Amino acid sequence: MPVIYPGQTIGIIGNDQRAYMLALKAKEMGYRVAAIVTPQMQNTSFARLIDSQIDGEFNDYQTLVQLGEVSQVLTYTNELLDETVLEQLAQHYYLPQGSNVLSVTQDRYLEKVFLSDLNINIPPYATVVDVDDIQDAIDSIGYPCILKPIQKGYGKQYQRFIQQPSDLENIEAALELGTYILESWIPDAQELSVMVVKTEDGECVTLPVIENEFEDHRLKMSLVPARINQDVATEINRLAHLIGEKLDYTGVFGVEFFLTPAMNIYVKRIMPTPHATGDVLTHTLNFSQYEYHLKAICQLAVGPSRLNNAGMTLGIQEAQRSLIQTQMKIKPDWYFNLHNVTTNQQIGSVTATGQAIQPLIDNYEAADLY
Repeated sequence: MPVIYPGQTIGIIGNDQRAYMLALKAKEMGYRVAAIVTPQMQNTSFARLIDSQIDGEFNDYQTLVQLGEVSQVLTYTNELLDETVLEQLAQHYYLPQGSNVLSVTQDRYLEKVFLSDLNINIPPYATVVDVDDIQDAIDSIGYPCILKPIQKGYGKQYQRFIQQPSDLENIEAALELGTYILESWIPDAQELSVMVVKTEDGECVTLPVIENEFEDHRLKMSLVPARINQDVATEINRLAHLIGEKLDYTGVFGVEFFLTPAMNIYVKRIMPTPHATGDVLTHTLNFSQYEYHLKAICQLAVGPSRLNNAGMTLGIQEAQRSLIQTQMKIKPDWYFNLHNVTTNQQIGSVTATGQAIQPLIDNYEAADLY
C-alpha cells in the first residue's frame, strides 16, 4: 500500500477517549479526520473535531463503507467491534490493523490458547459451562479464583470472585451467559503493561514498561518508568516482541502483565489498539502512542522510543471535577486533559512529570487526588 501523507484522510472507527486522542494527534500532524458519529456523539468534543462525519453505527457495514469511501486509511480504537464486518471491510478498503487479531482478543479462551502455544506463562484456568465444571476447576486450580464470561465486553457484574466454598452458593445463577473461564487469582501482583508498535513489514518496537493500578475494574493510575528491575523489564520486552511477531496486525497494541512478589511474570491480556494505560507516555516519551500508531498505519518511518522523564497519570472522575479545577489554577506544570468524549460521560486525566516517581506520588497525595 502507498504511504499516507498529511493532507489525506484517516477514518477512525470508535467513540472513546482513544479515538479522540488519535484524532487530535492526526490533526496536529496535518491529516484530515473522518469518523462515524452515532447519536450519542452529537455535540461532543470529538464530533466537533471531525472533518467528515458519517452518521450511523460502528457495526453497520454500509456505514463503514461510507467511511471507507472518504478515507485513505481506516483504523479502529474499539476492540469489541464485529470481526466479520471488519473482515469484509478490509477486503475493499485499507485497514492495516486487520480483523484477525479480534478473533484472538475478544475470546478469553482463544487468547489463552494463543499465548499457551507461544509457551507464555498465563494464570491457571479452566473452561466452565455448568456448576460441576466450577467445582472440578477449583479442585484443580484452587482458591481464590475469578469467574468471567468467555467473551469480553460484559461488565463487572457478570464476573464473580470466588474466595471460599461459601462463595459457590447460588453460583448457577451467574452462568447465564453460557461458557465461562475460571481463572486463578494472582494475589499481591504488581500490574504492568507495555505498548508495542508493529509496522507493515513486521518490525516491532516496544515502548517503556508502565506500572498500573486499577480500582473496581477501572484504571486509577499509570506511572513510568515502572518500579521493576532490569531483568523483569528485559523479559517483558521479550514476551511483547514474541506476541507482536505472531499477531497479524499493524499499529500499536498493548500487553498487560502480572508480576508476583516471587518475580513470576504472567500475561494478563492483549489489547489490540492504543490503550489508556499508554497515555502516561504522551508527556514522557519522544512520541506518544497515538503518533506511533499513526506512523505505523500510514507507513511513515518508525524509530526507537526514548523516555525523557518520569511520569504519572491519574484518571479523572466526575466526582473529582472541583478538585481538578482547583489544581488547574495552582499547578502550572501539570498536564490536564479534560473533555467530553461522549454525552453524559466525563473522561479525563492529569499527568505530572519529573526526574523521579516518588515526588510525583507525594504531590498527588498532597492534592487529595491519590
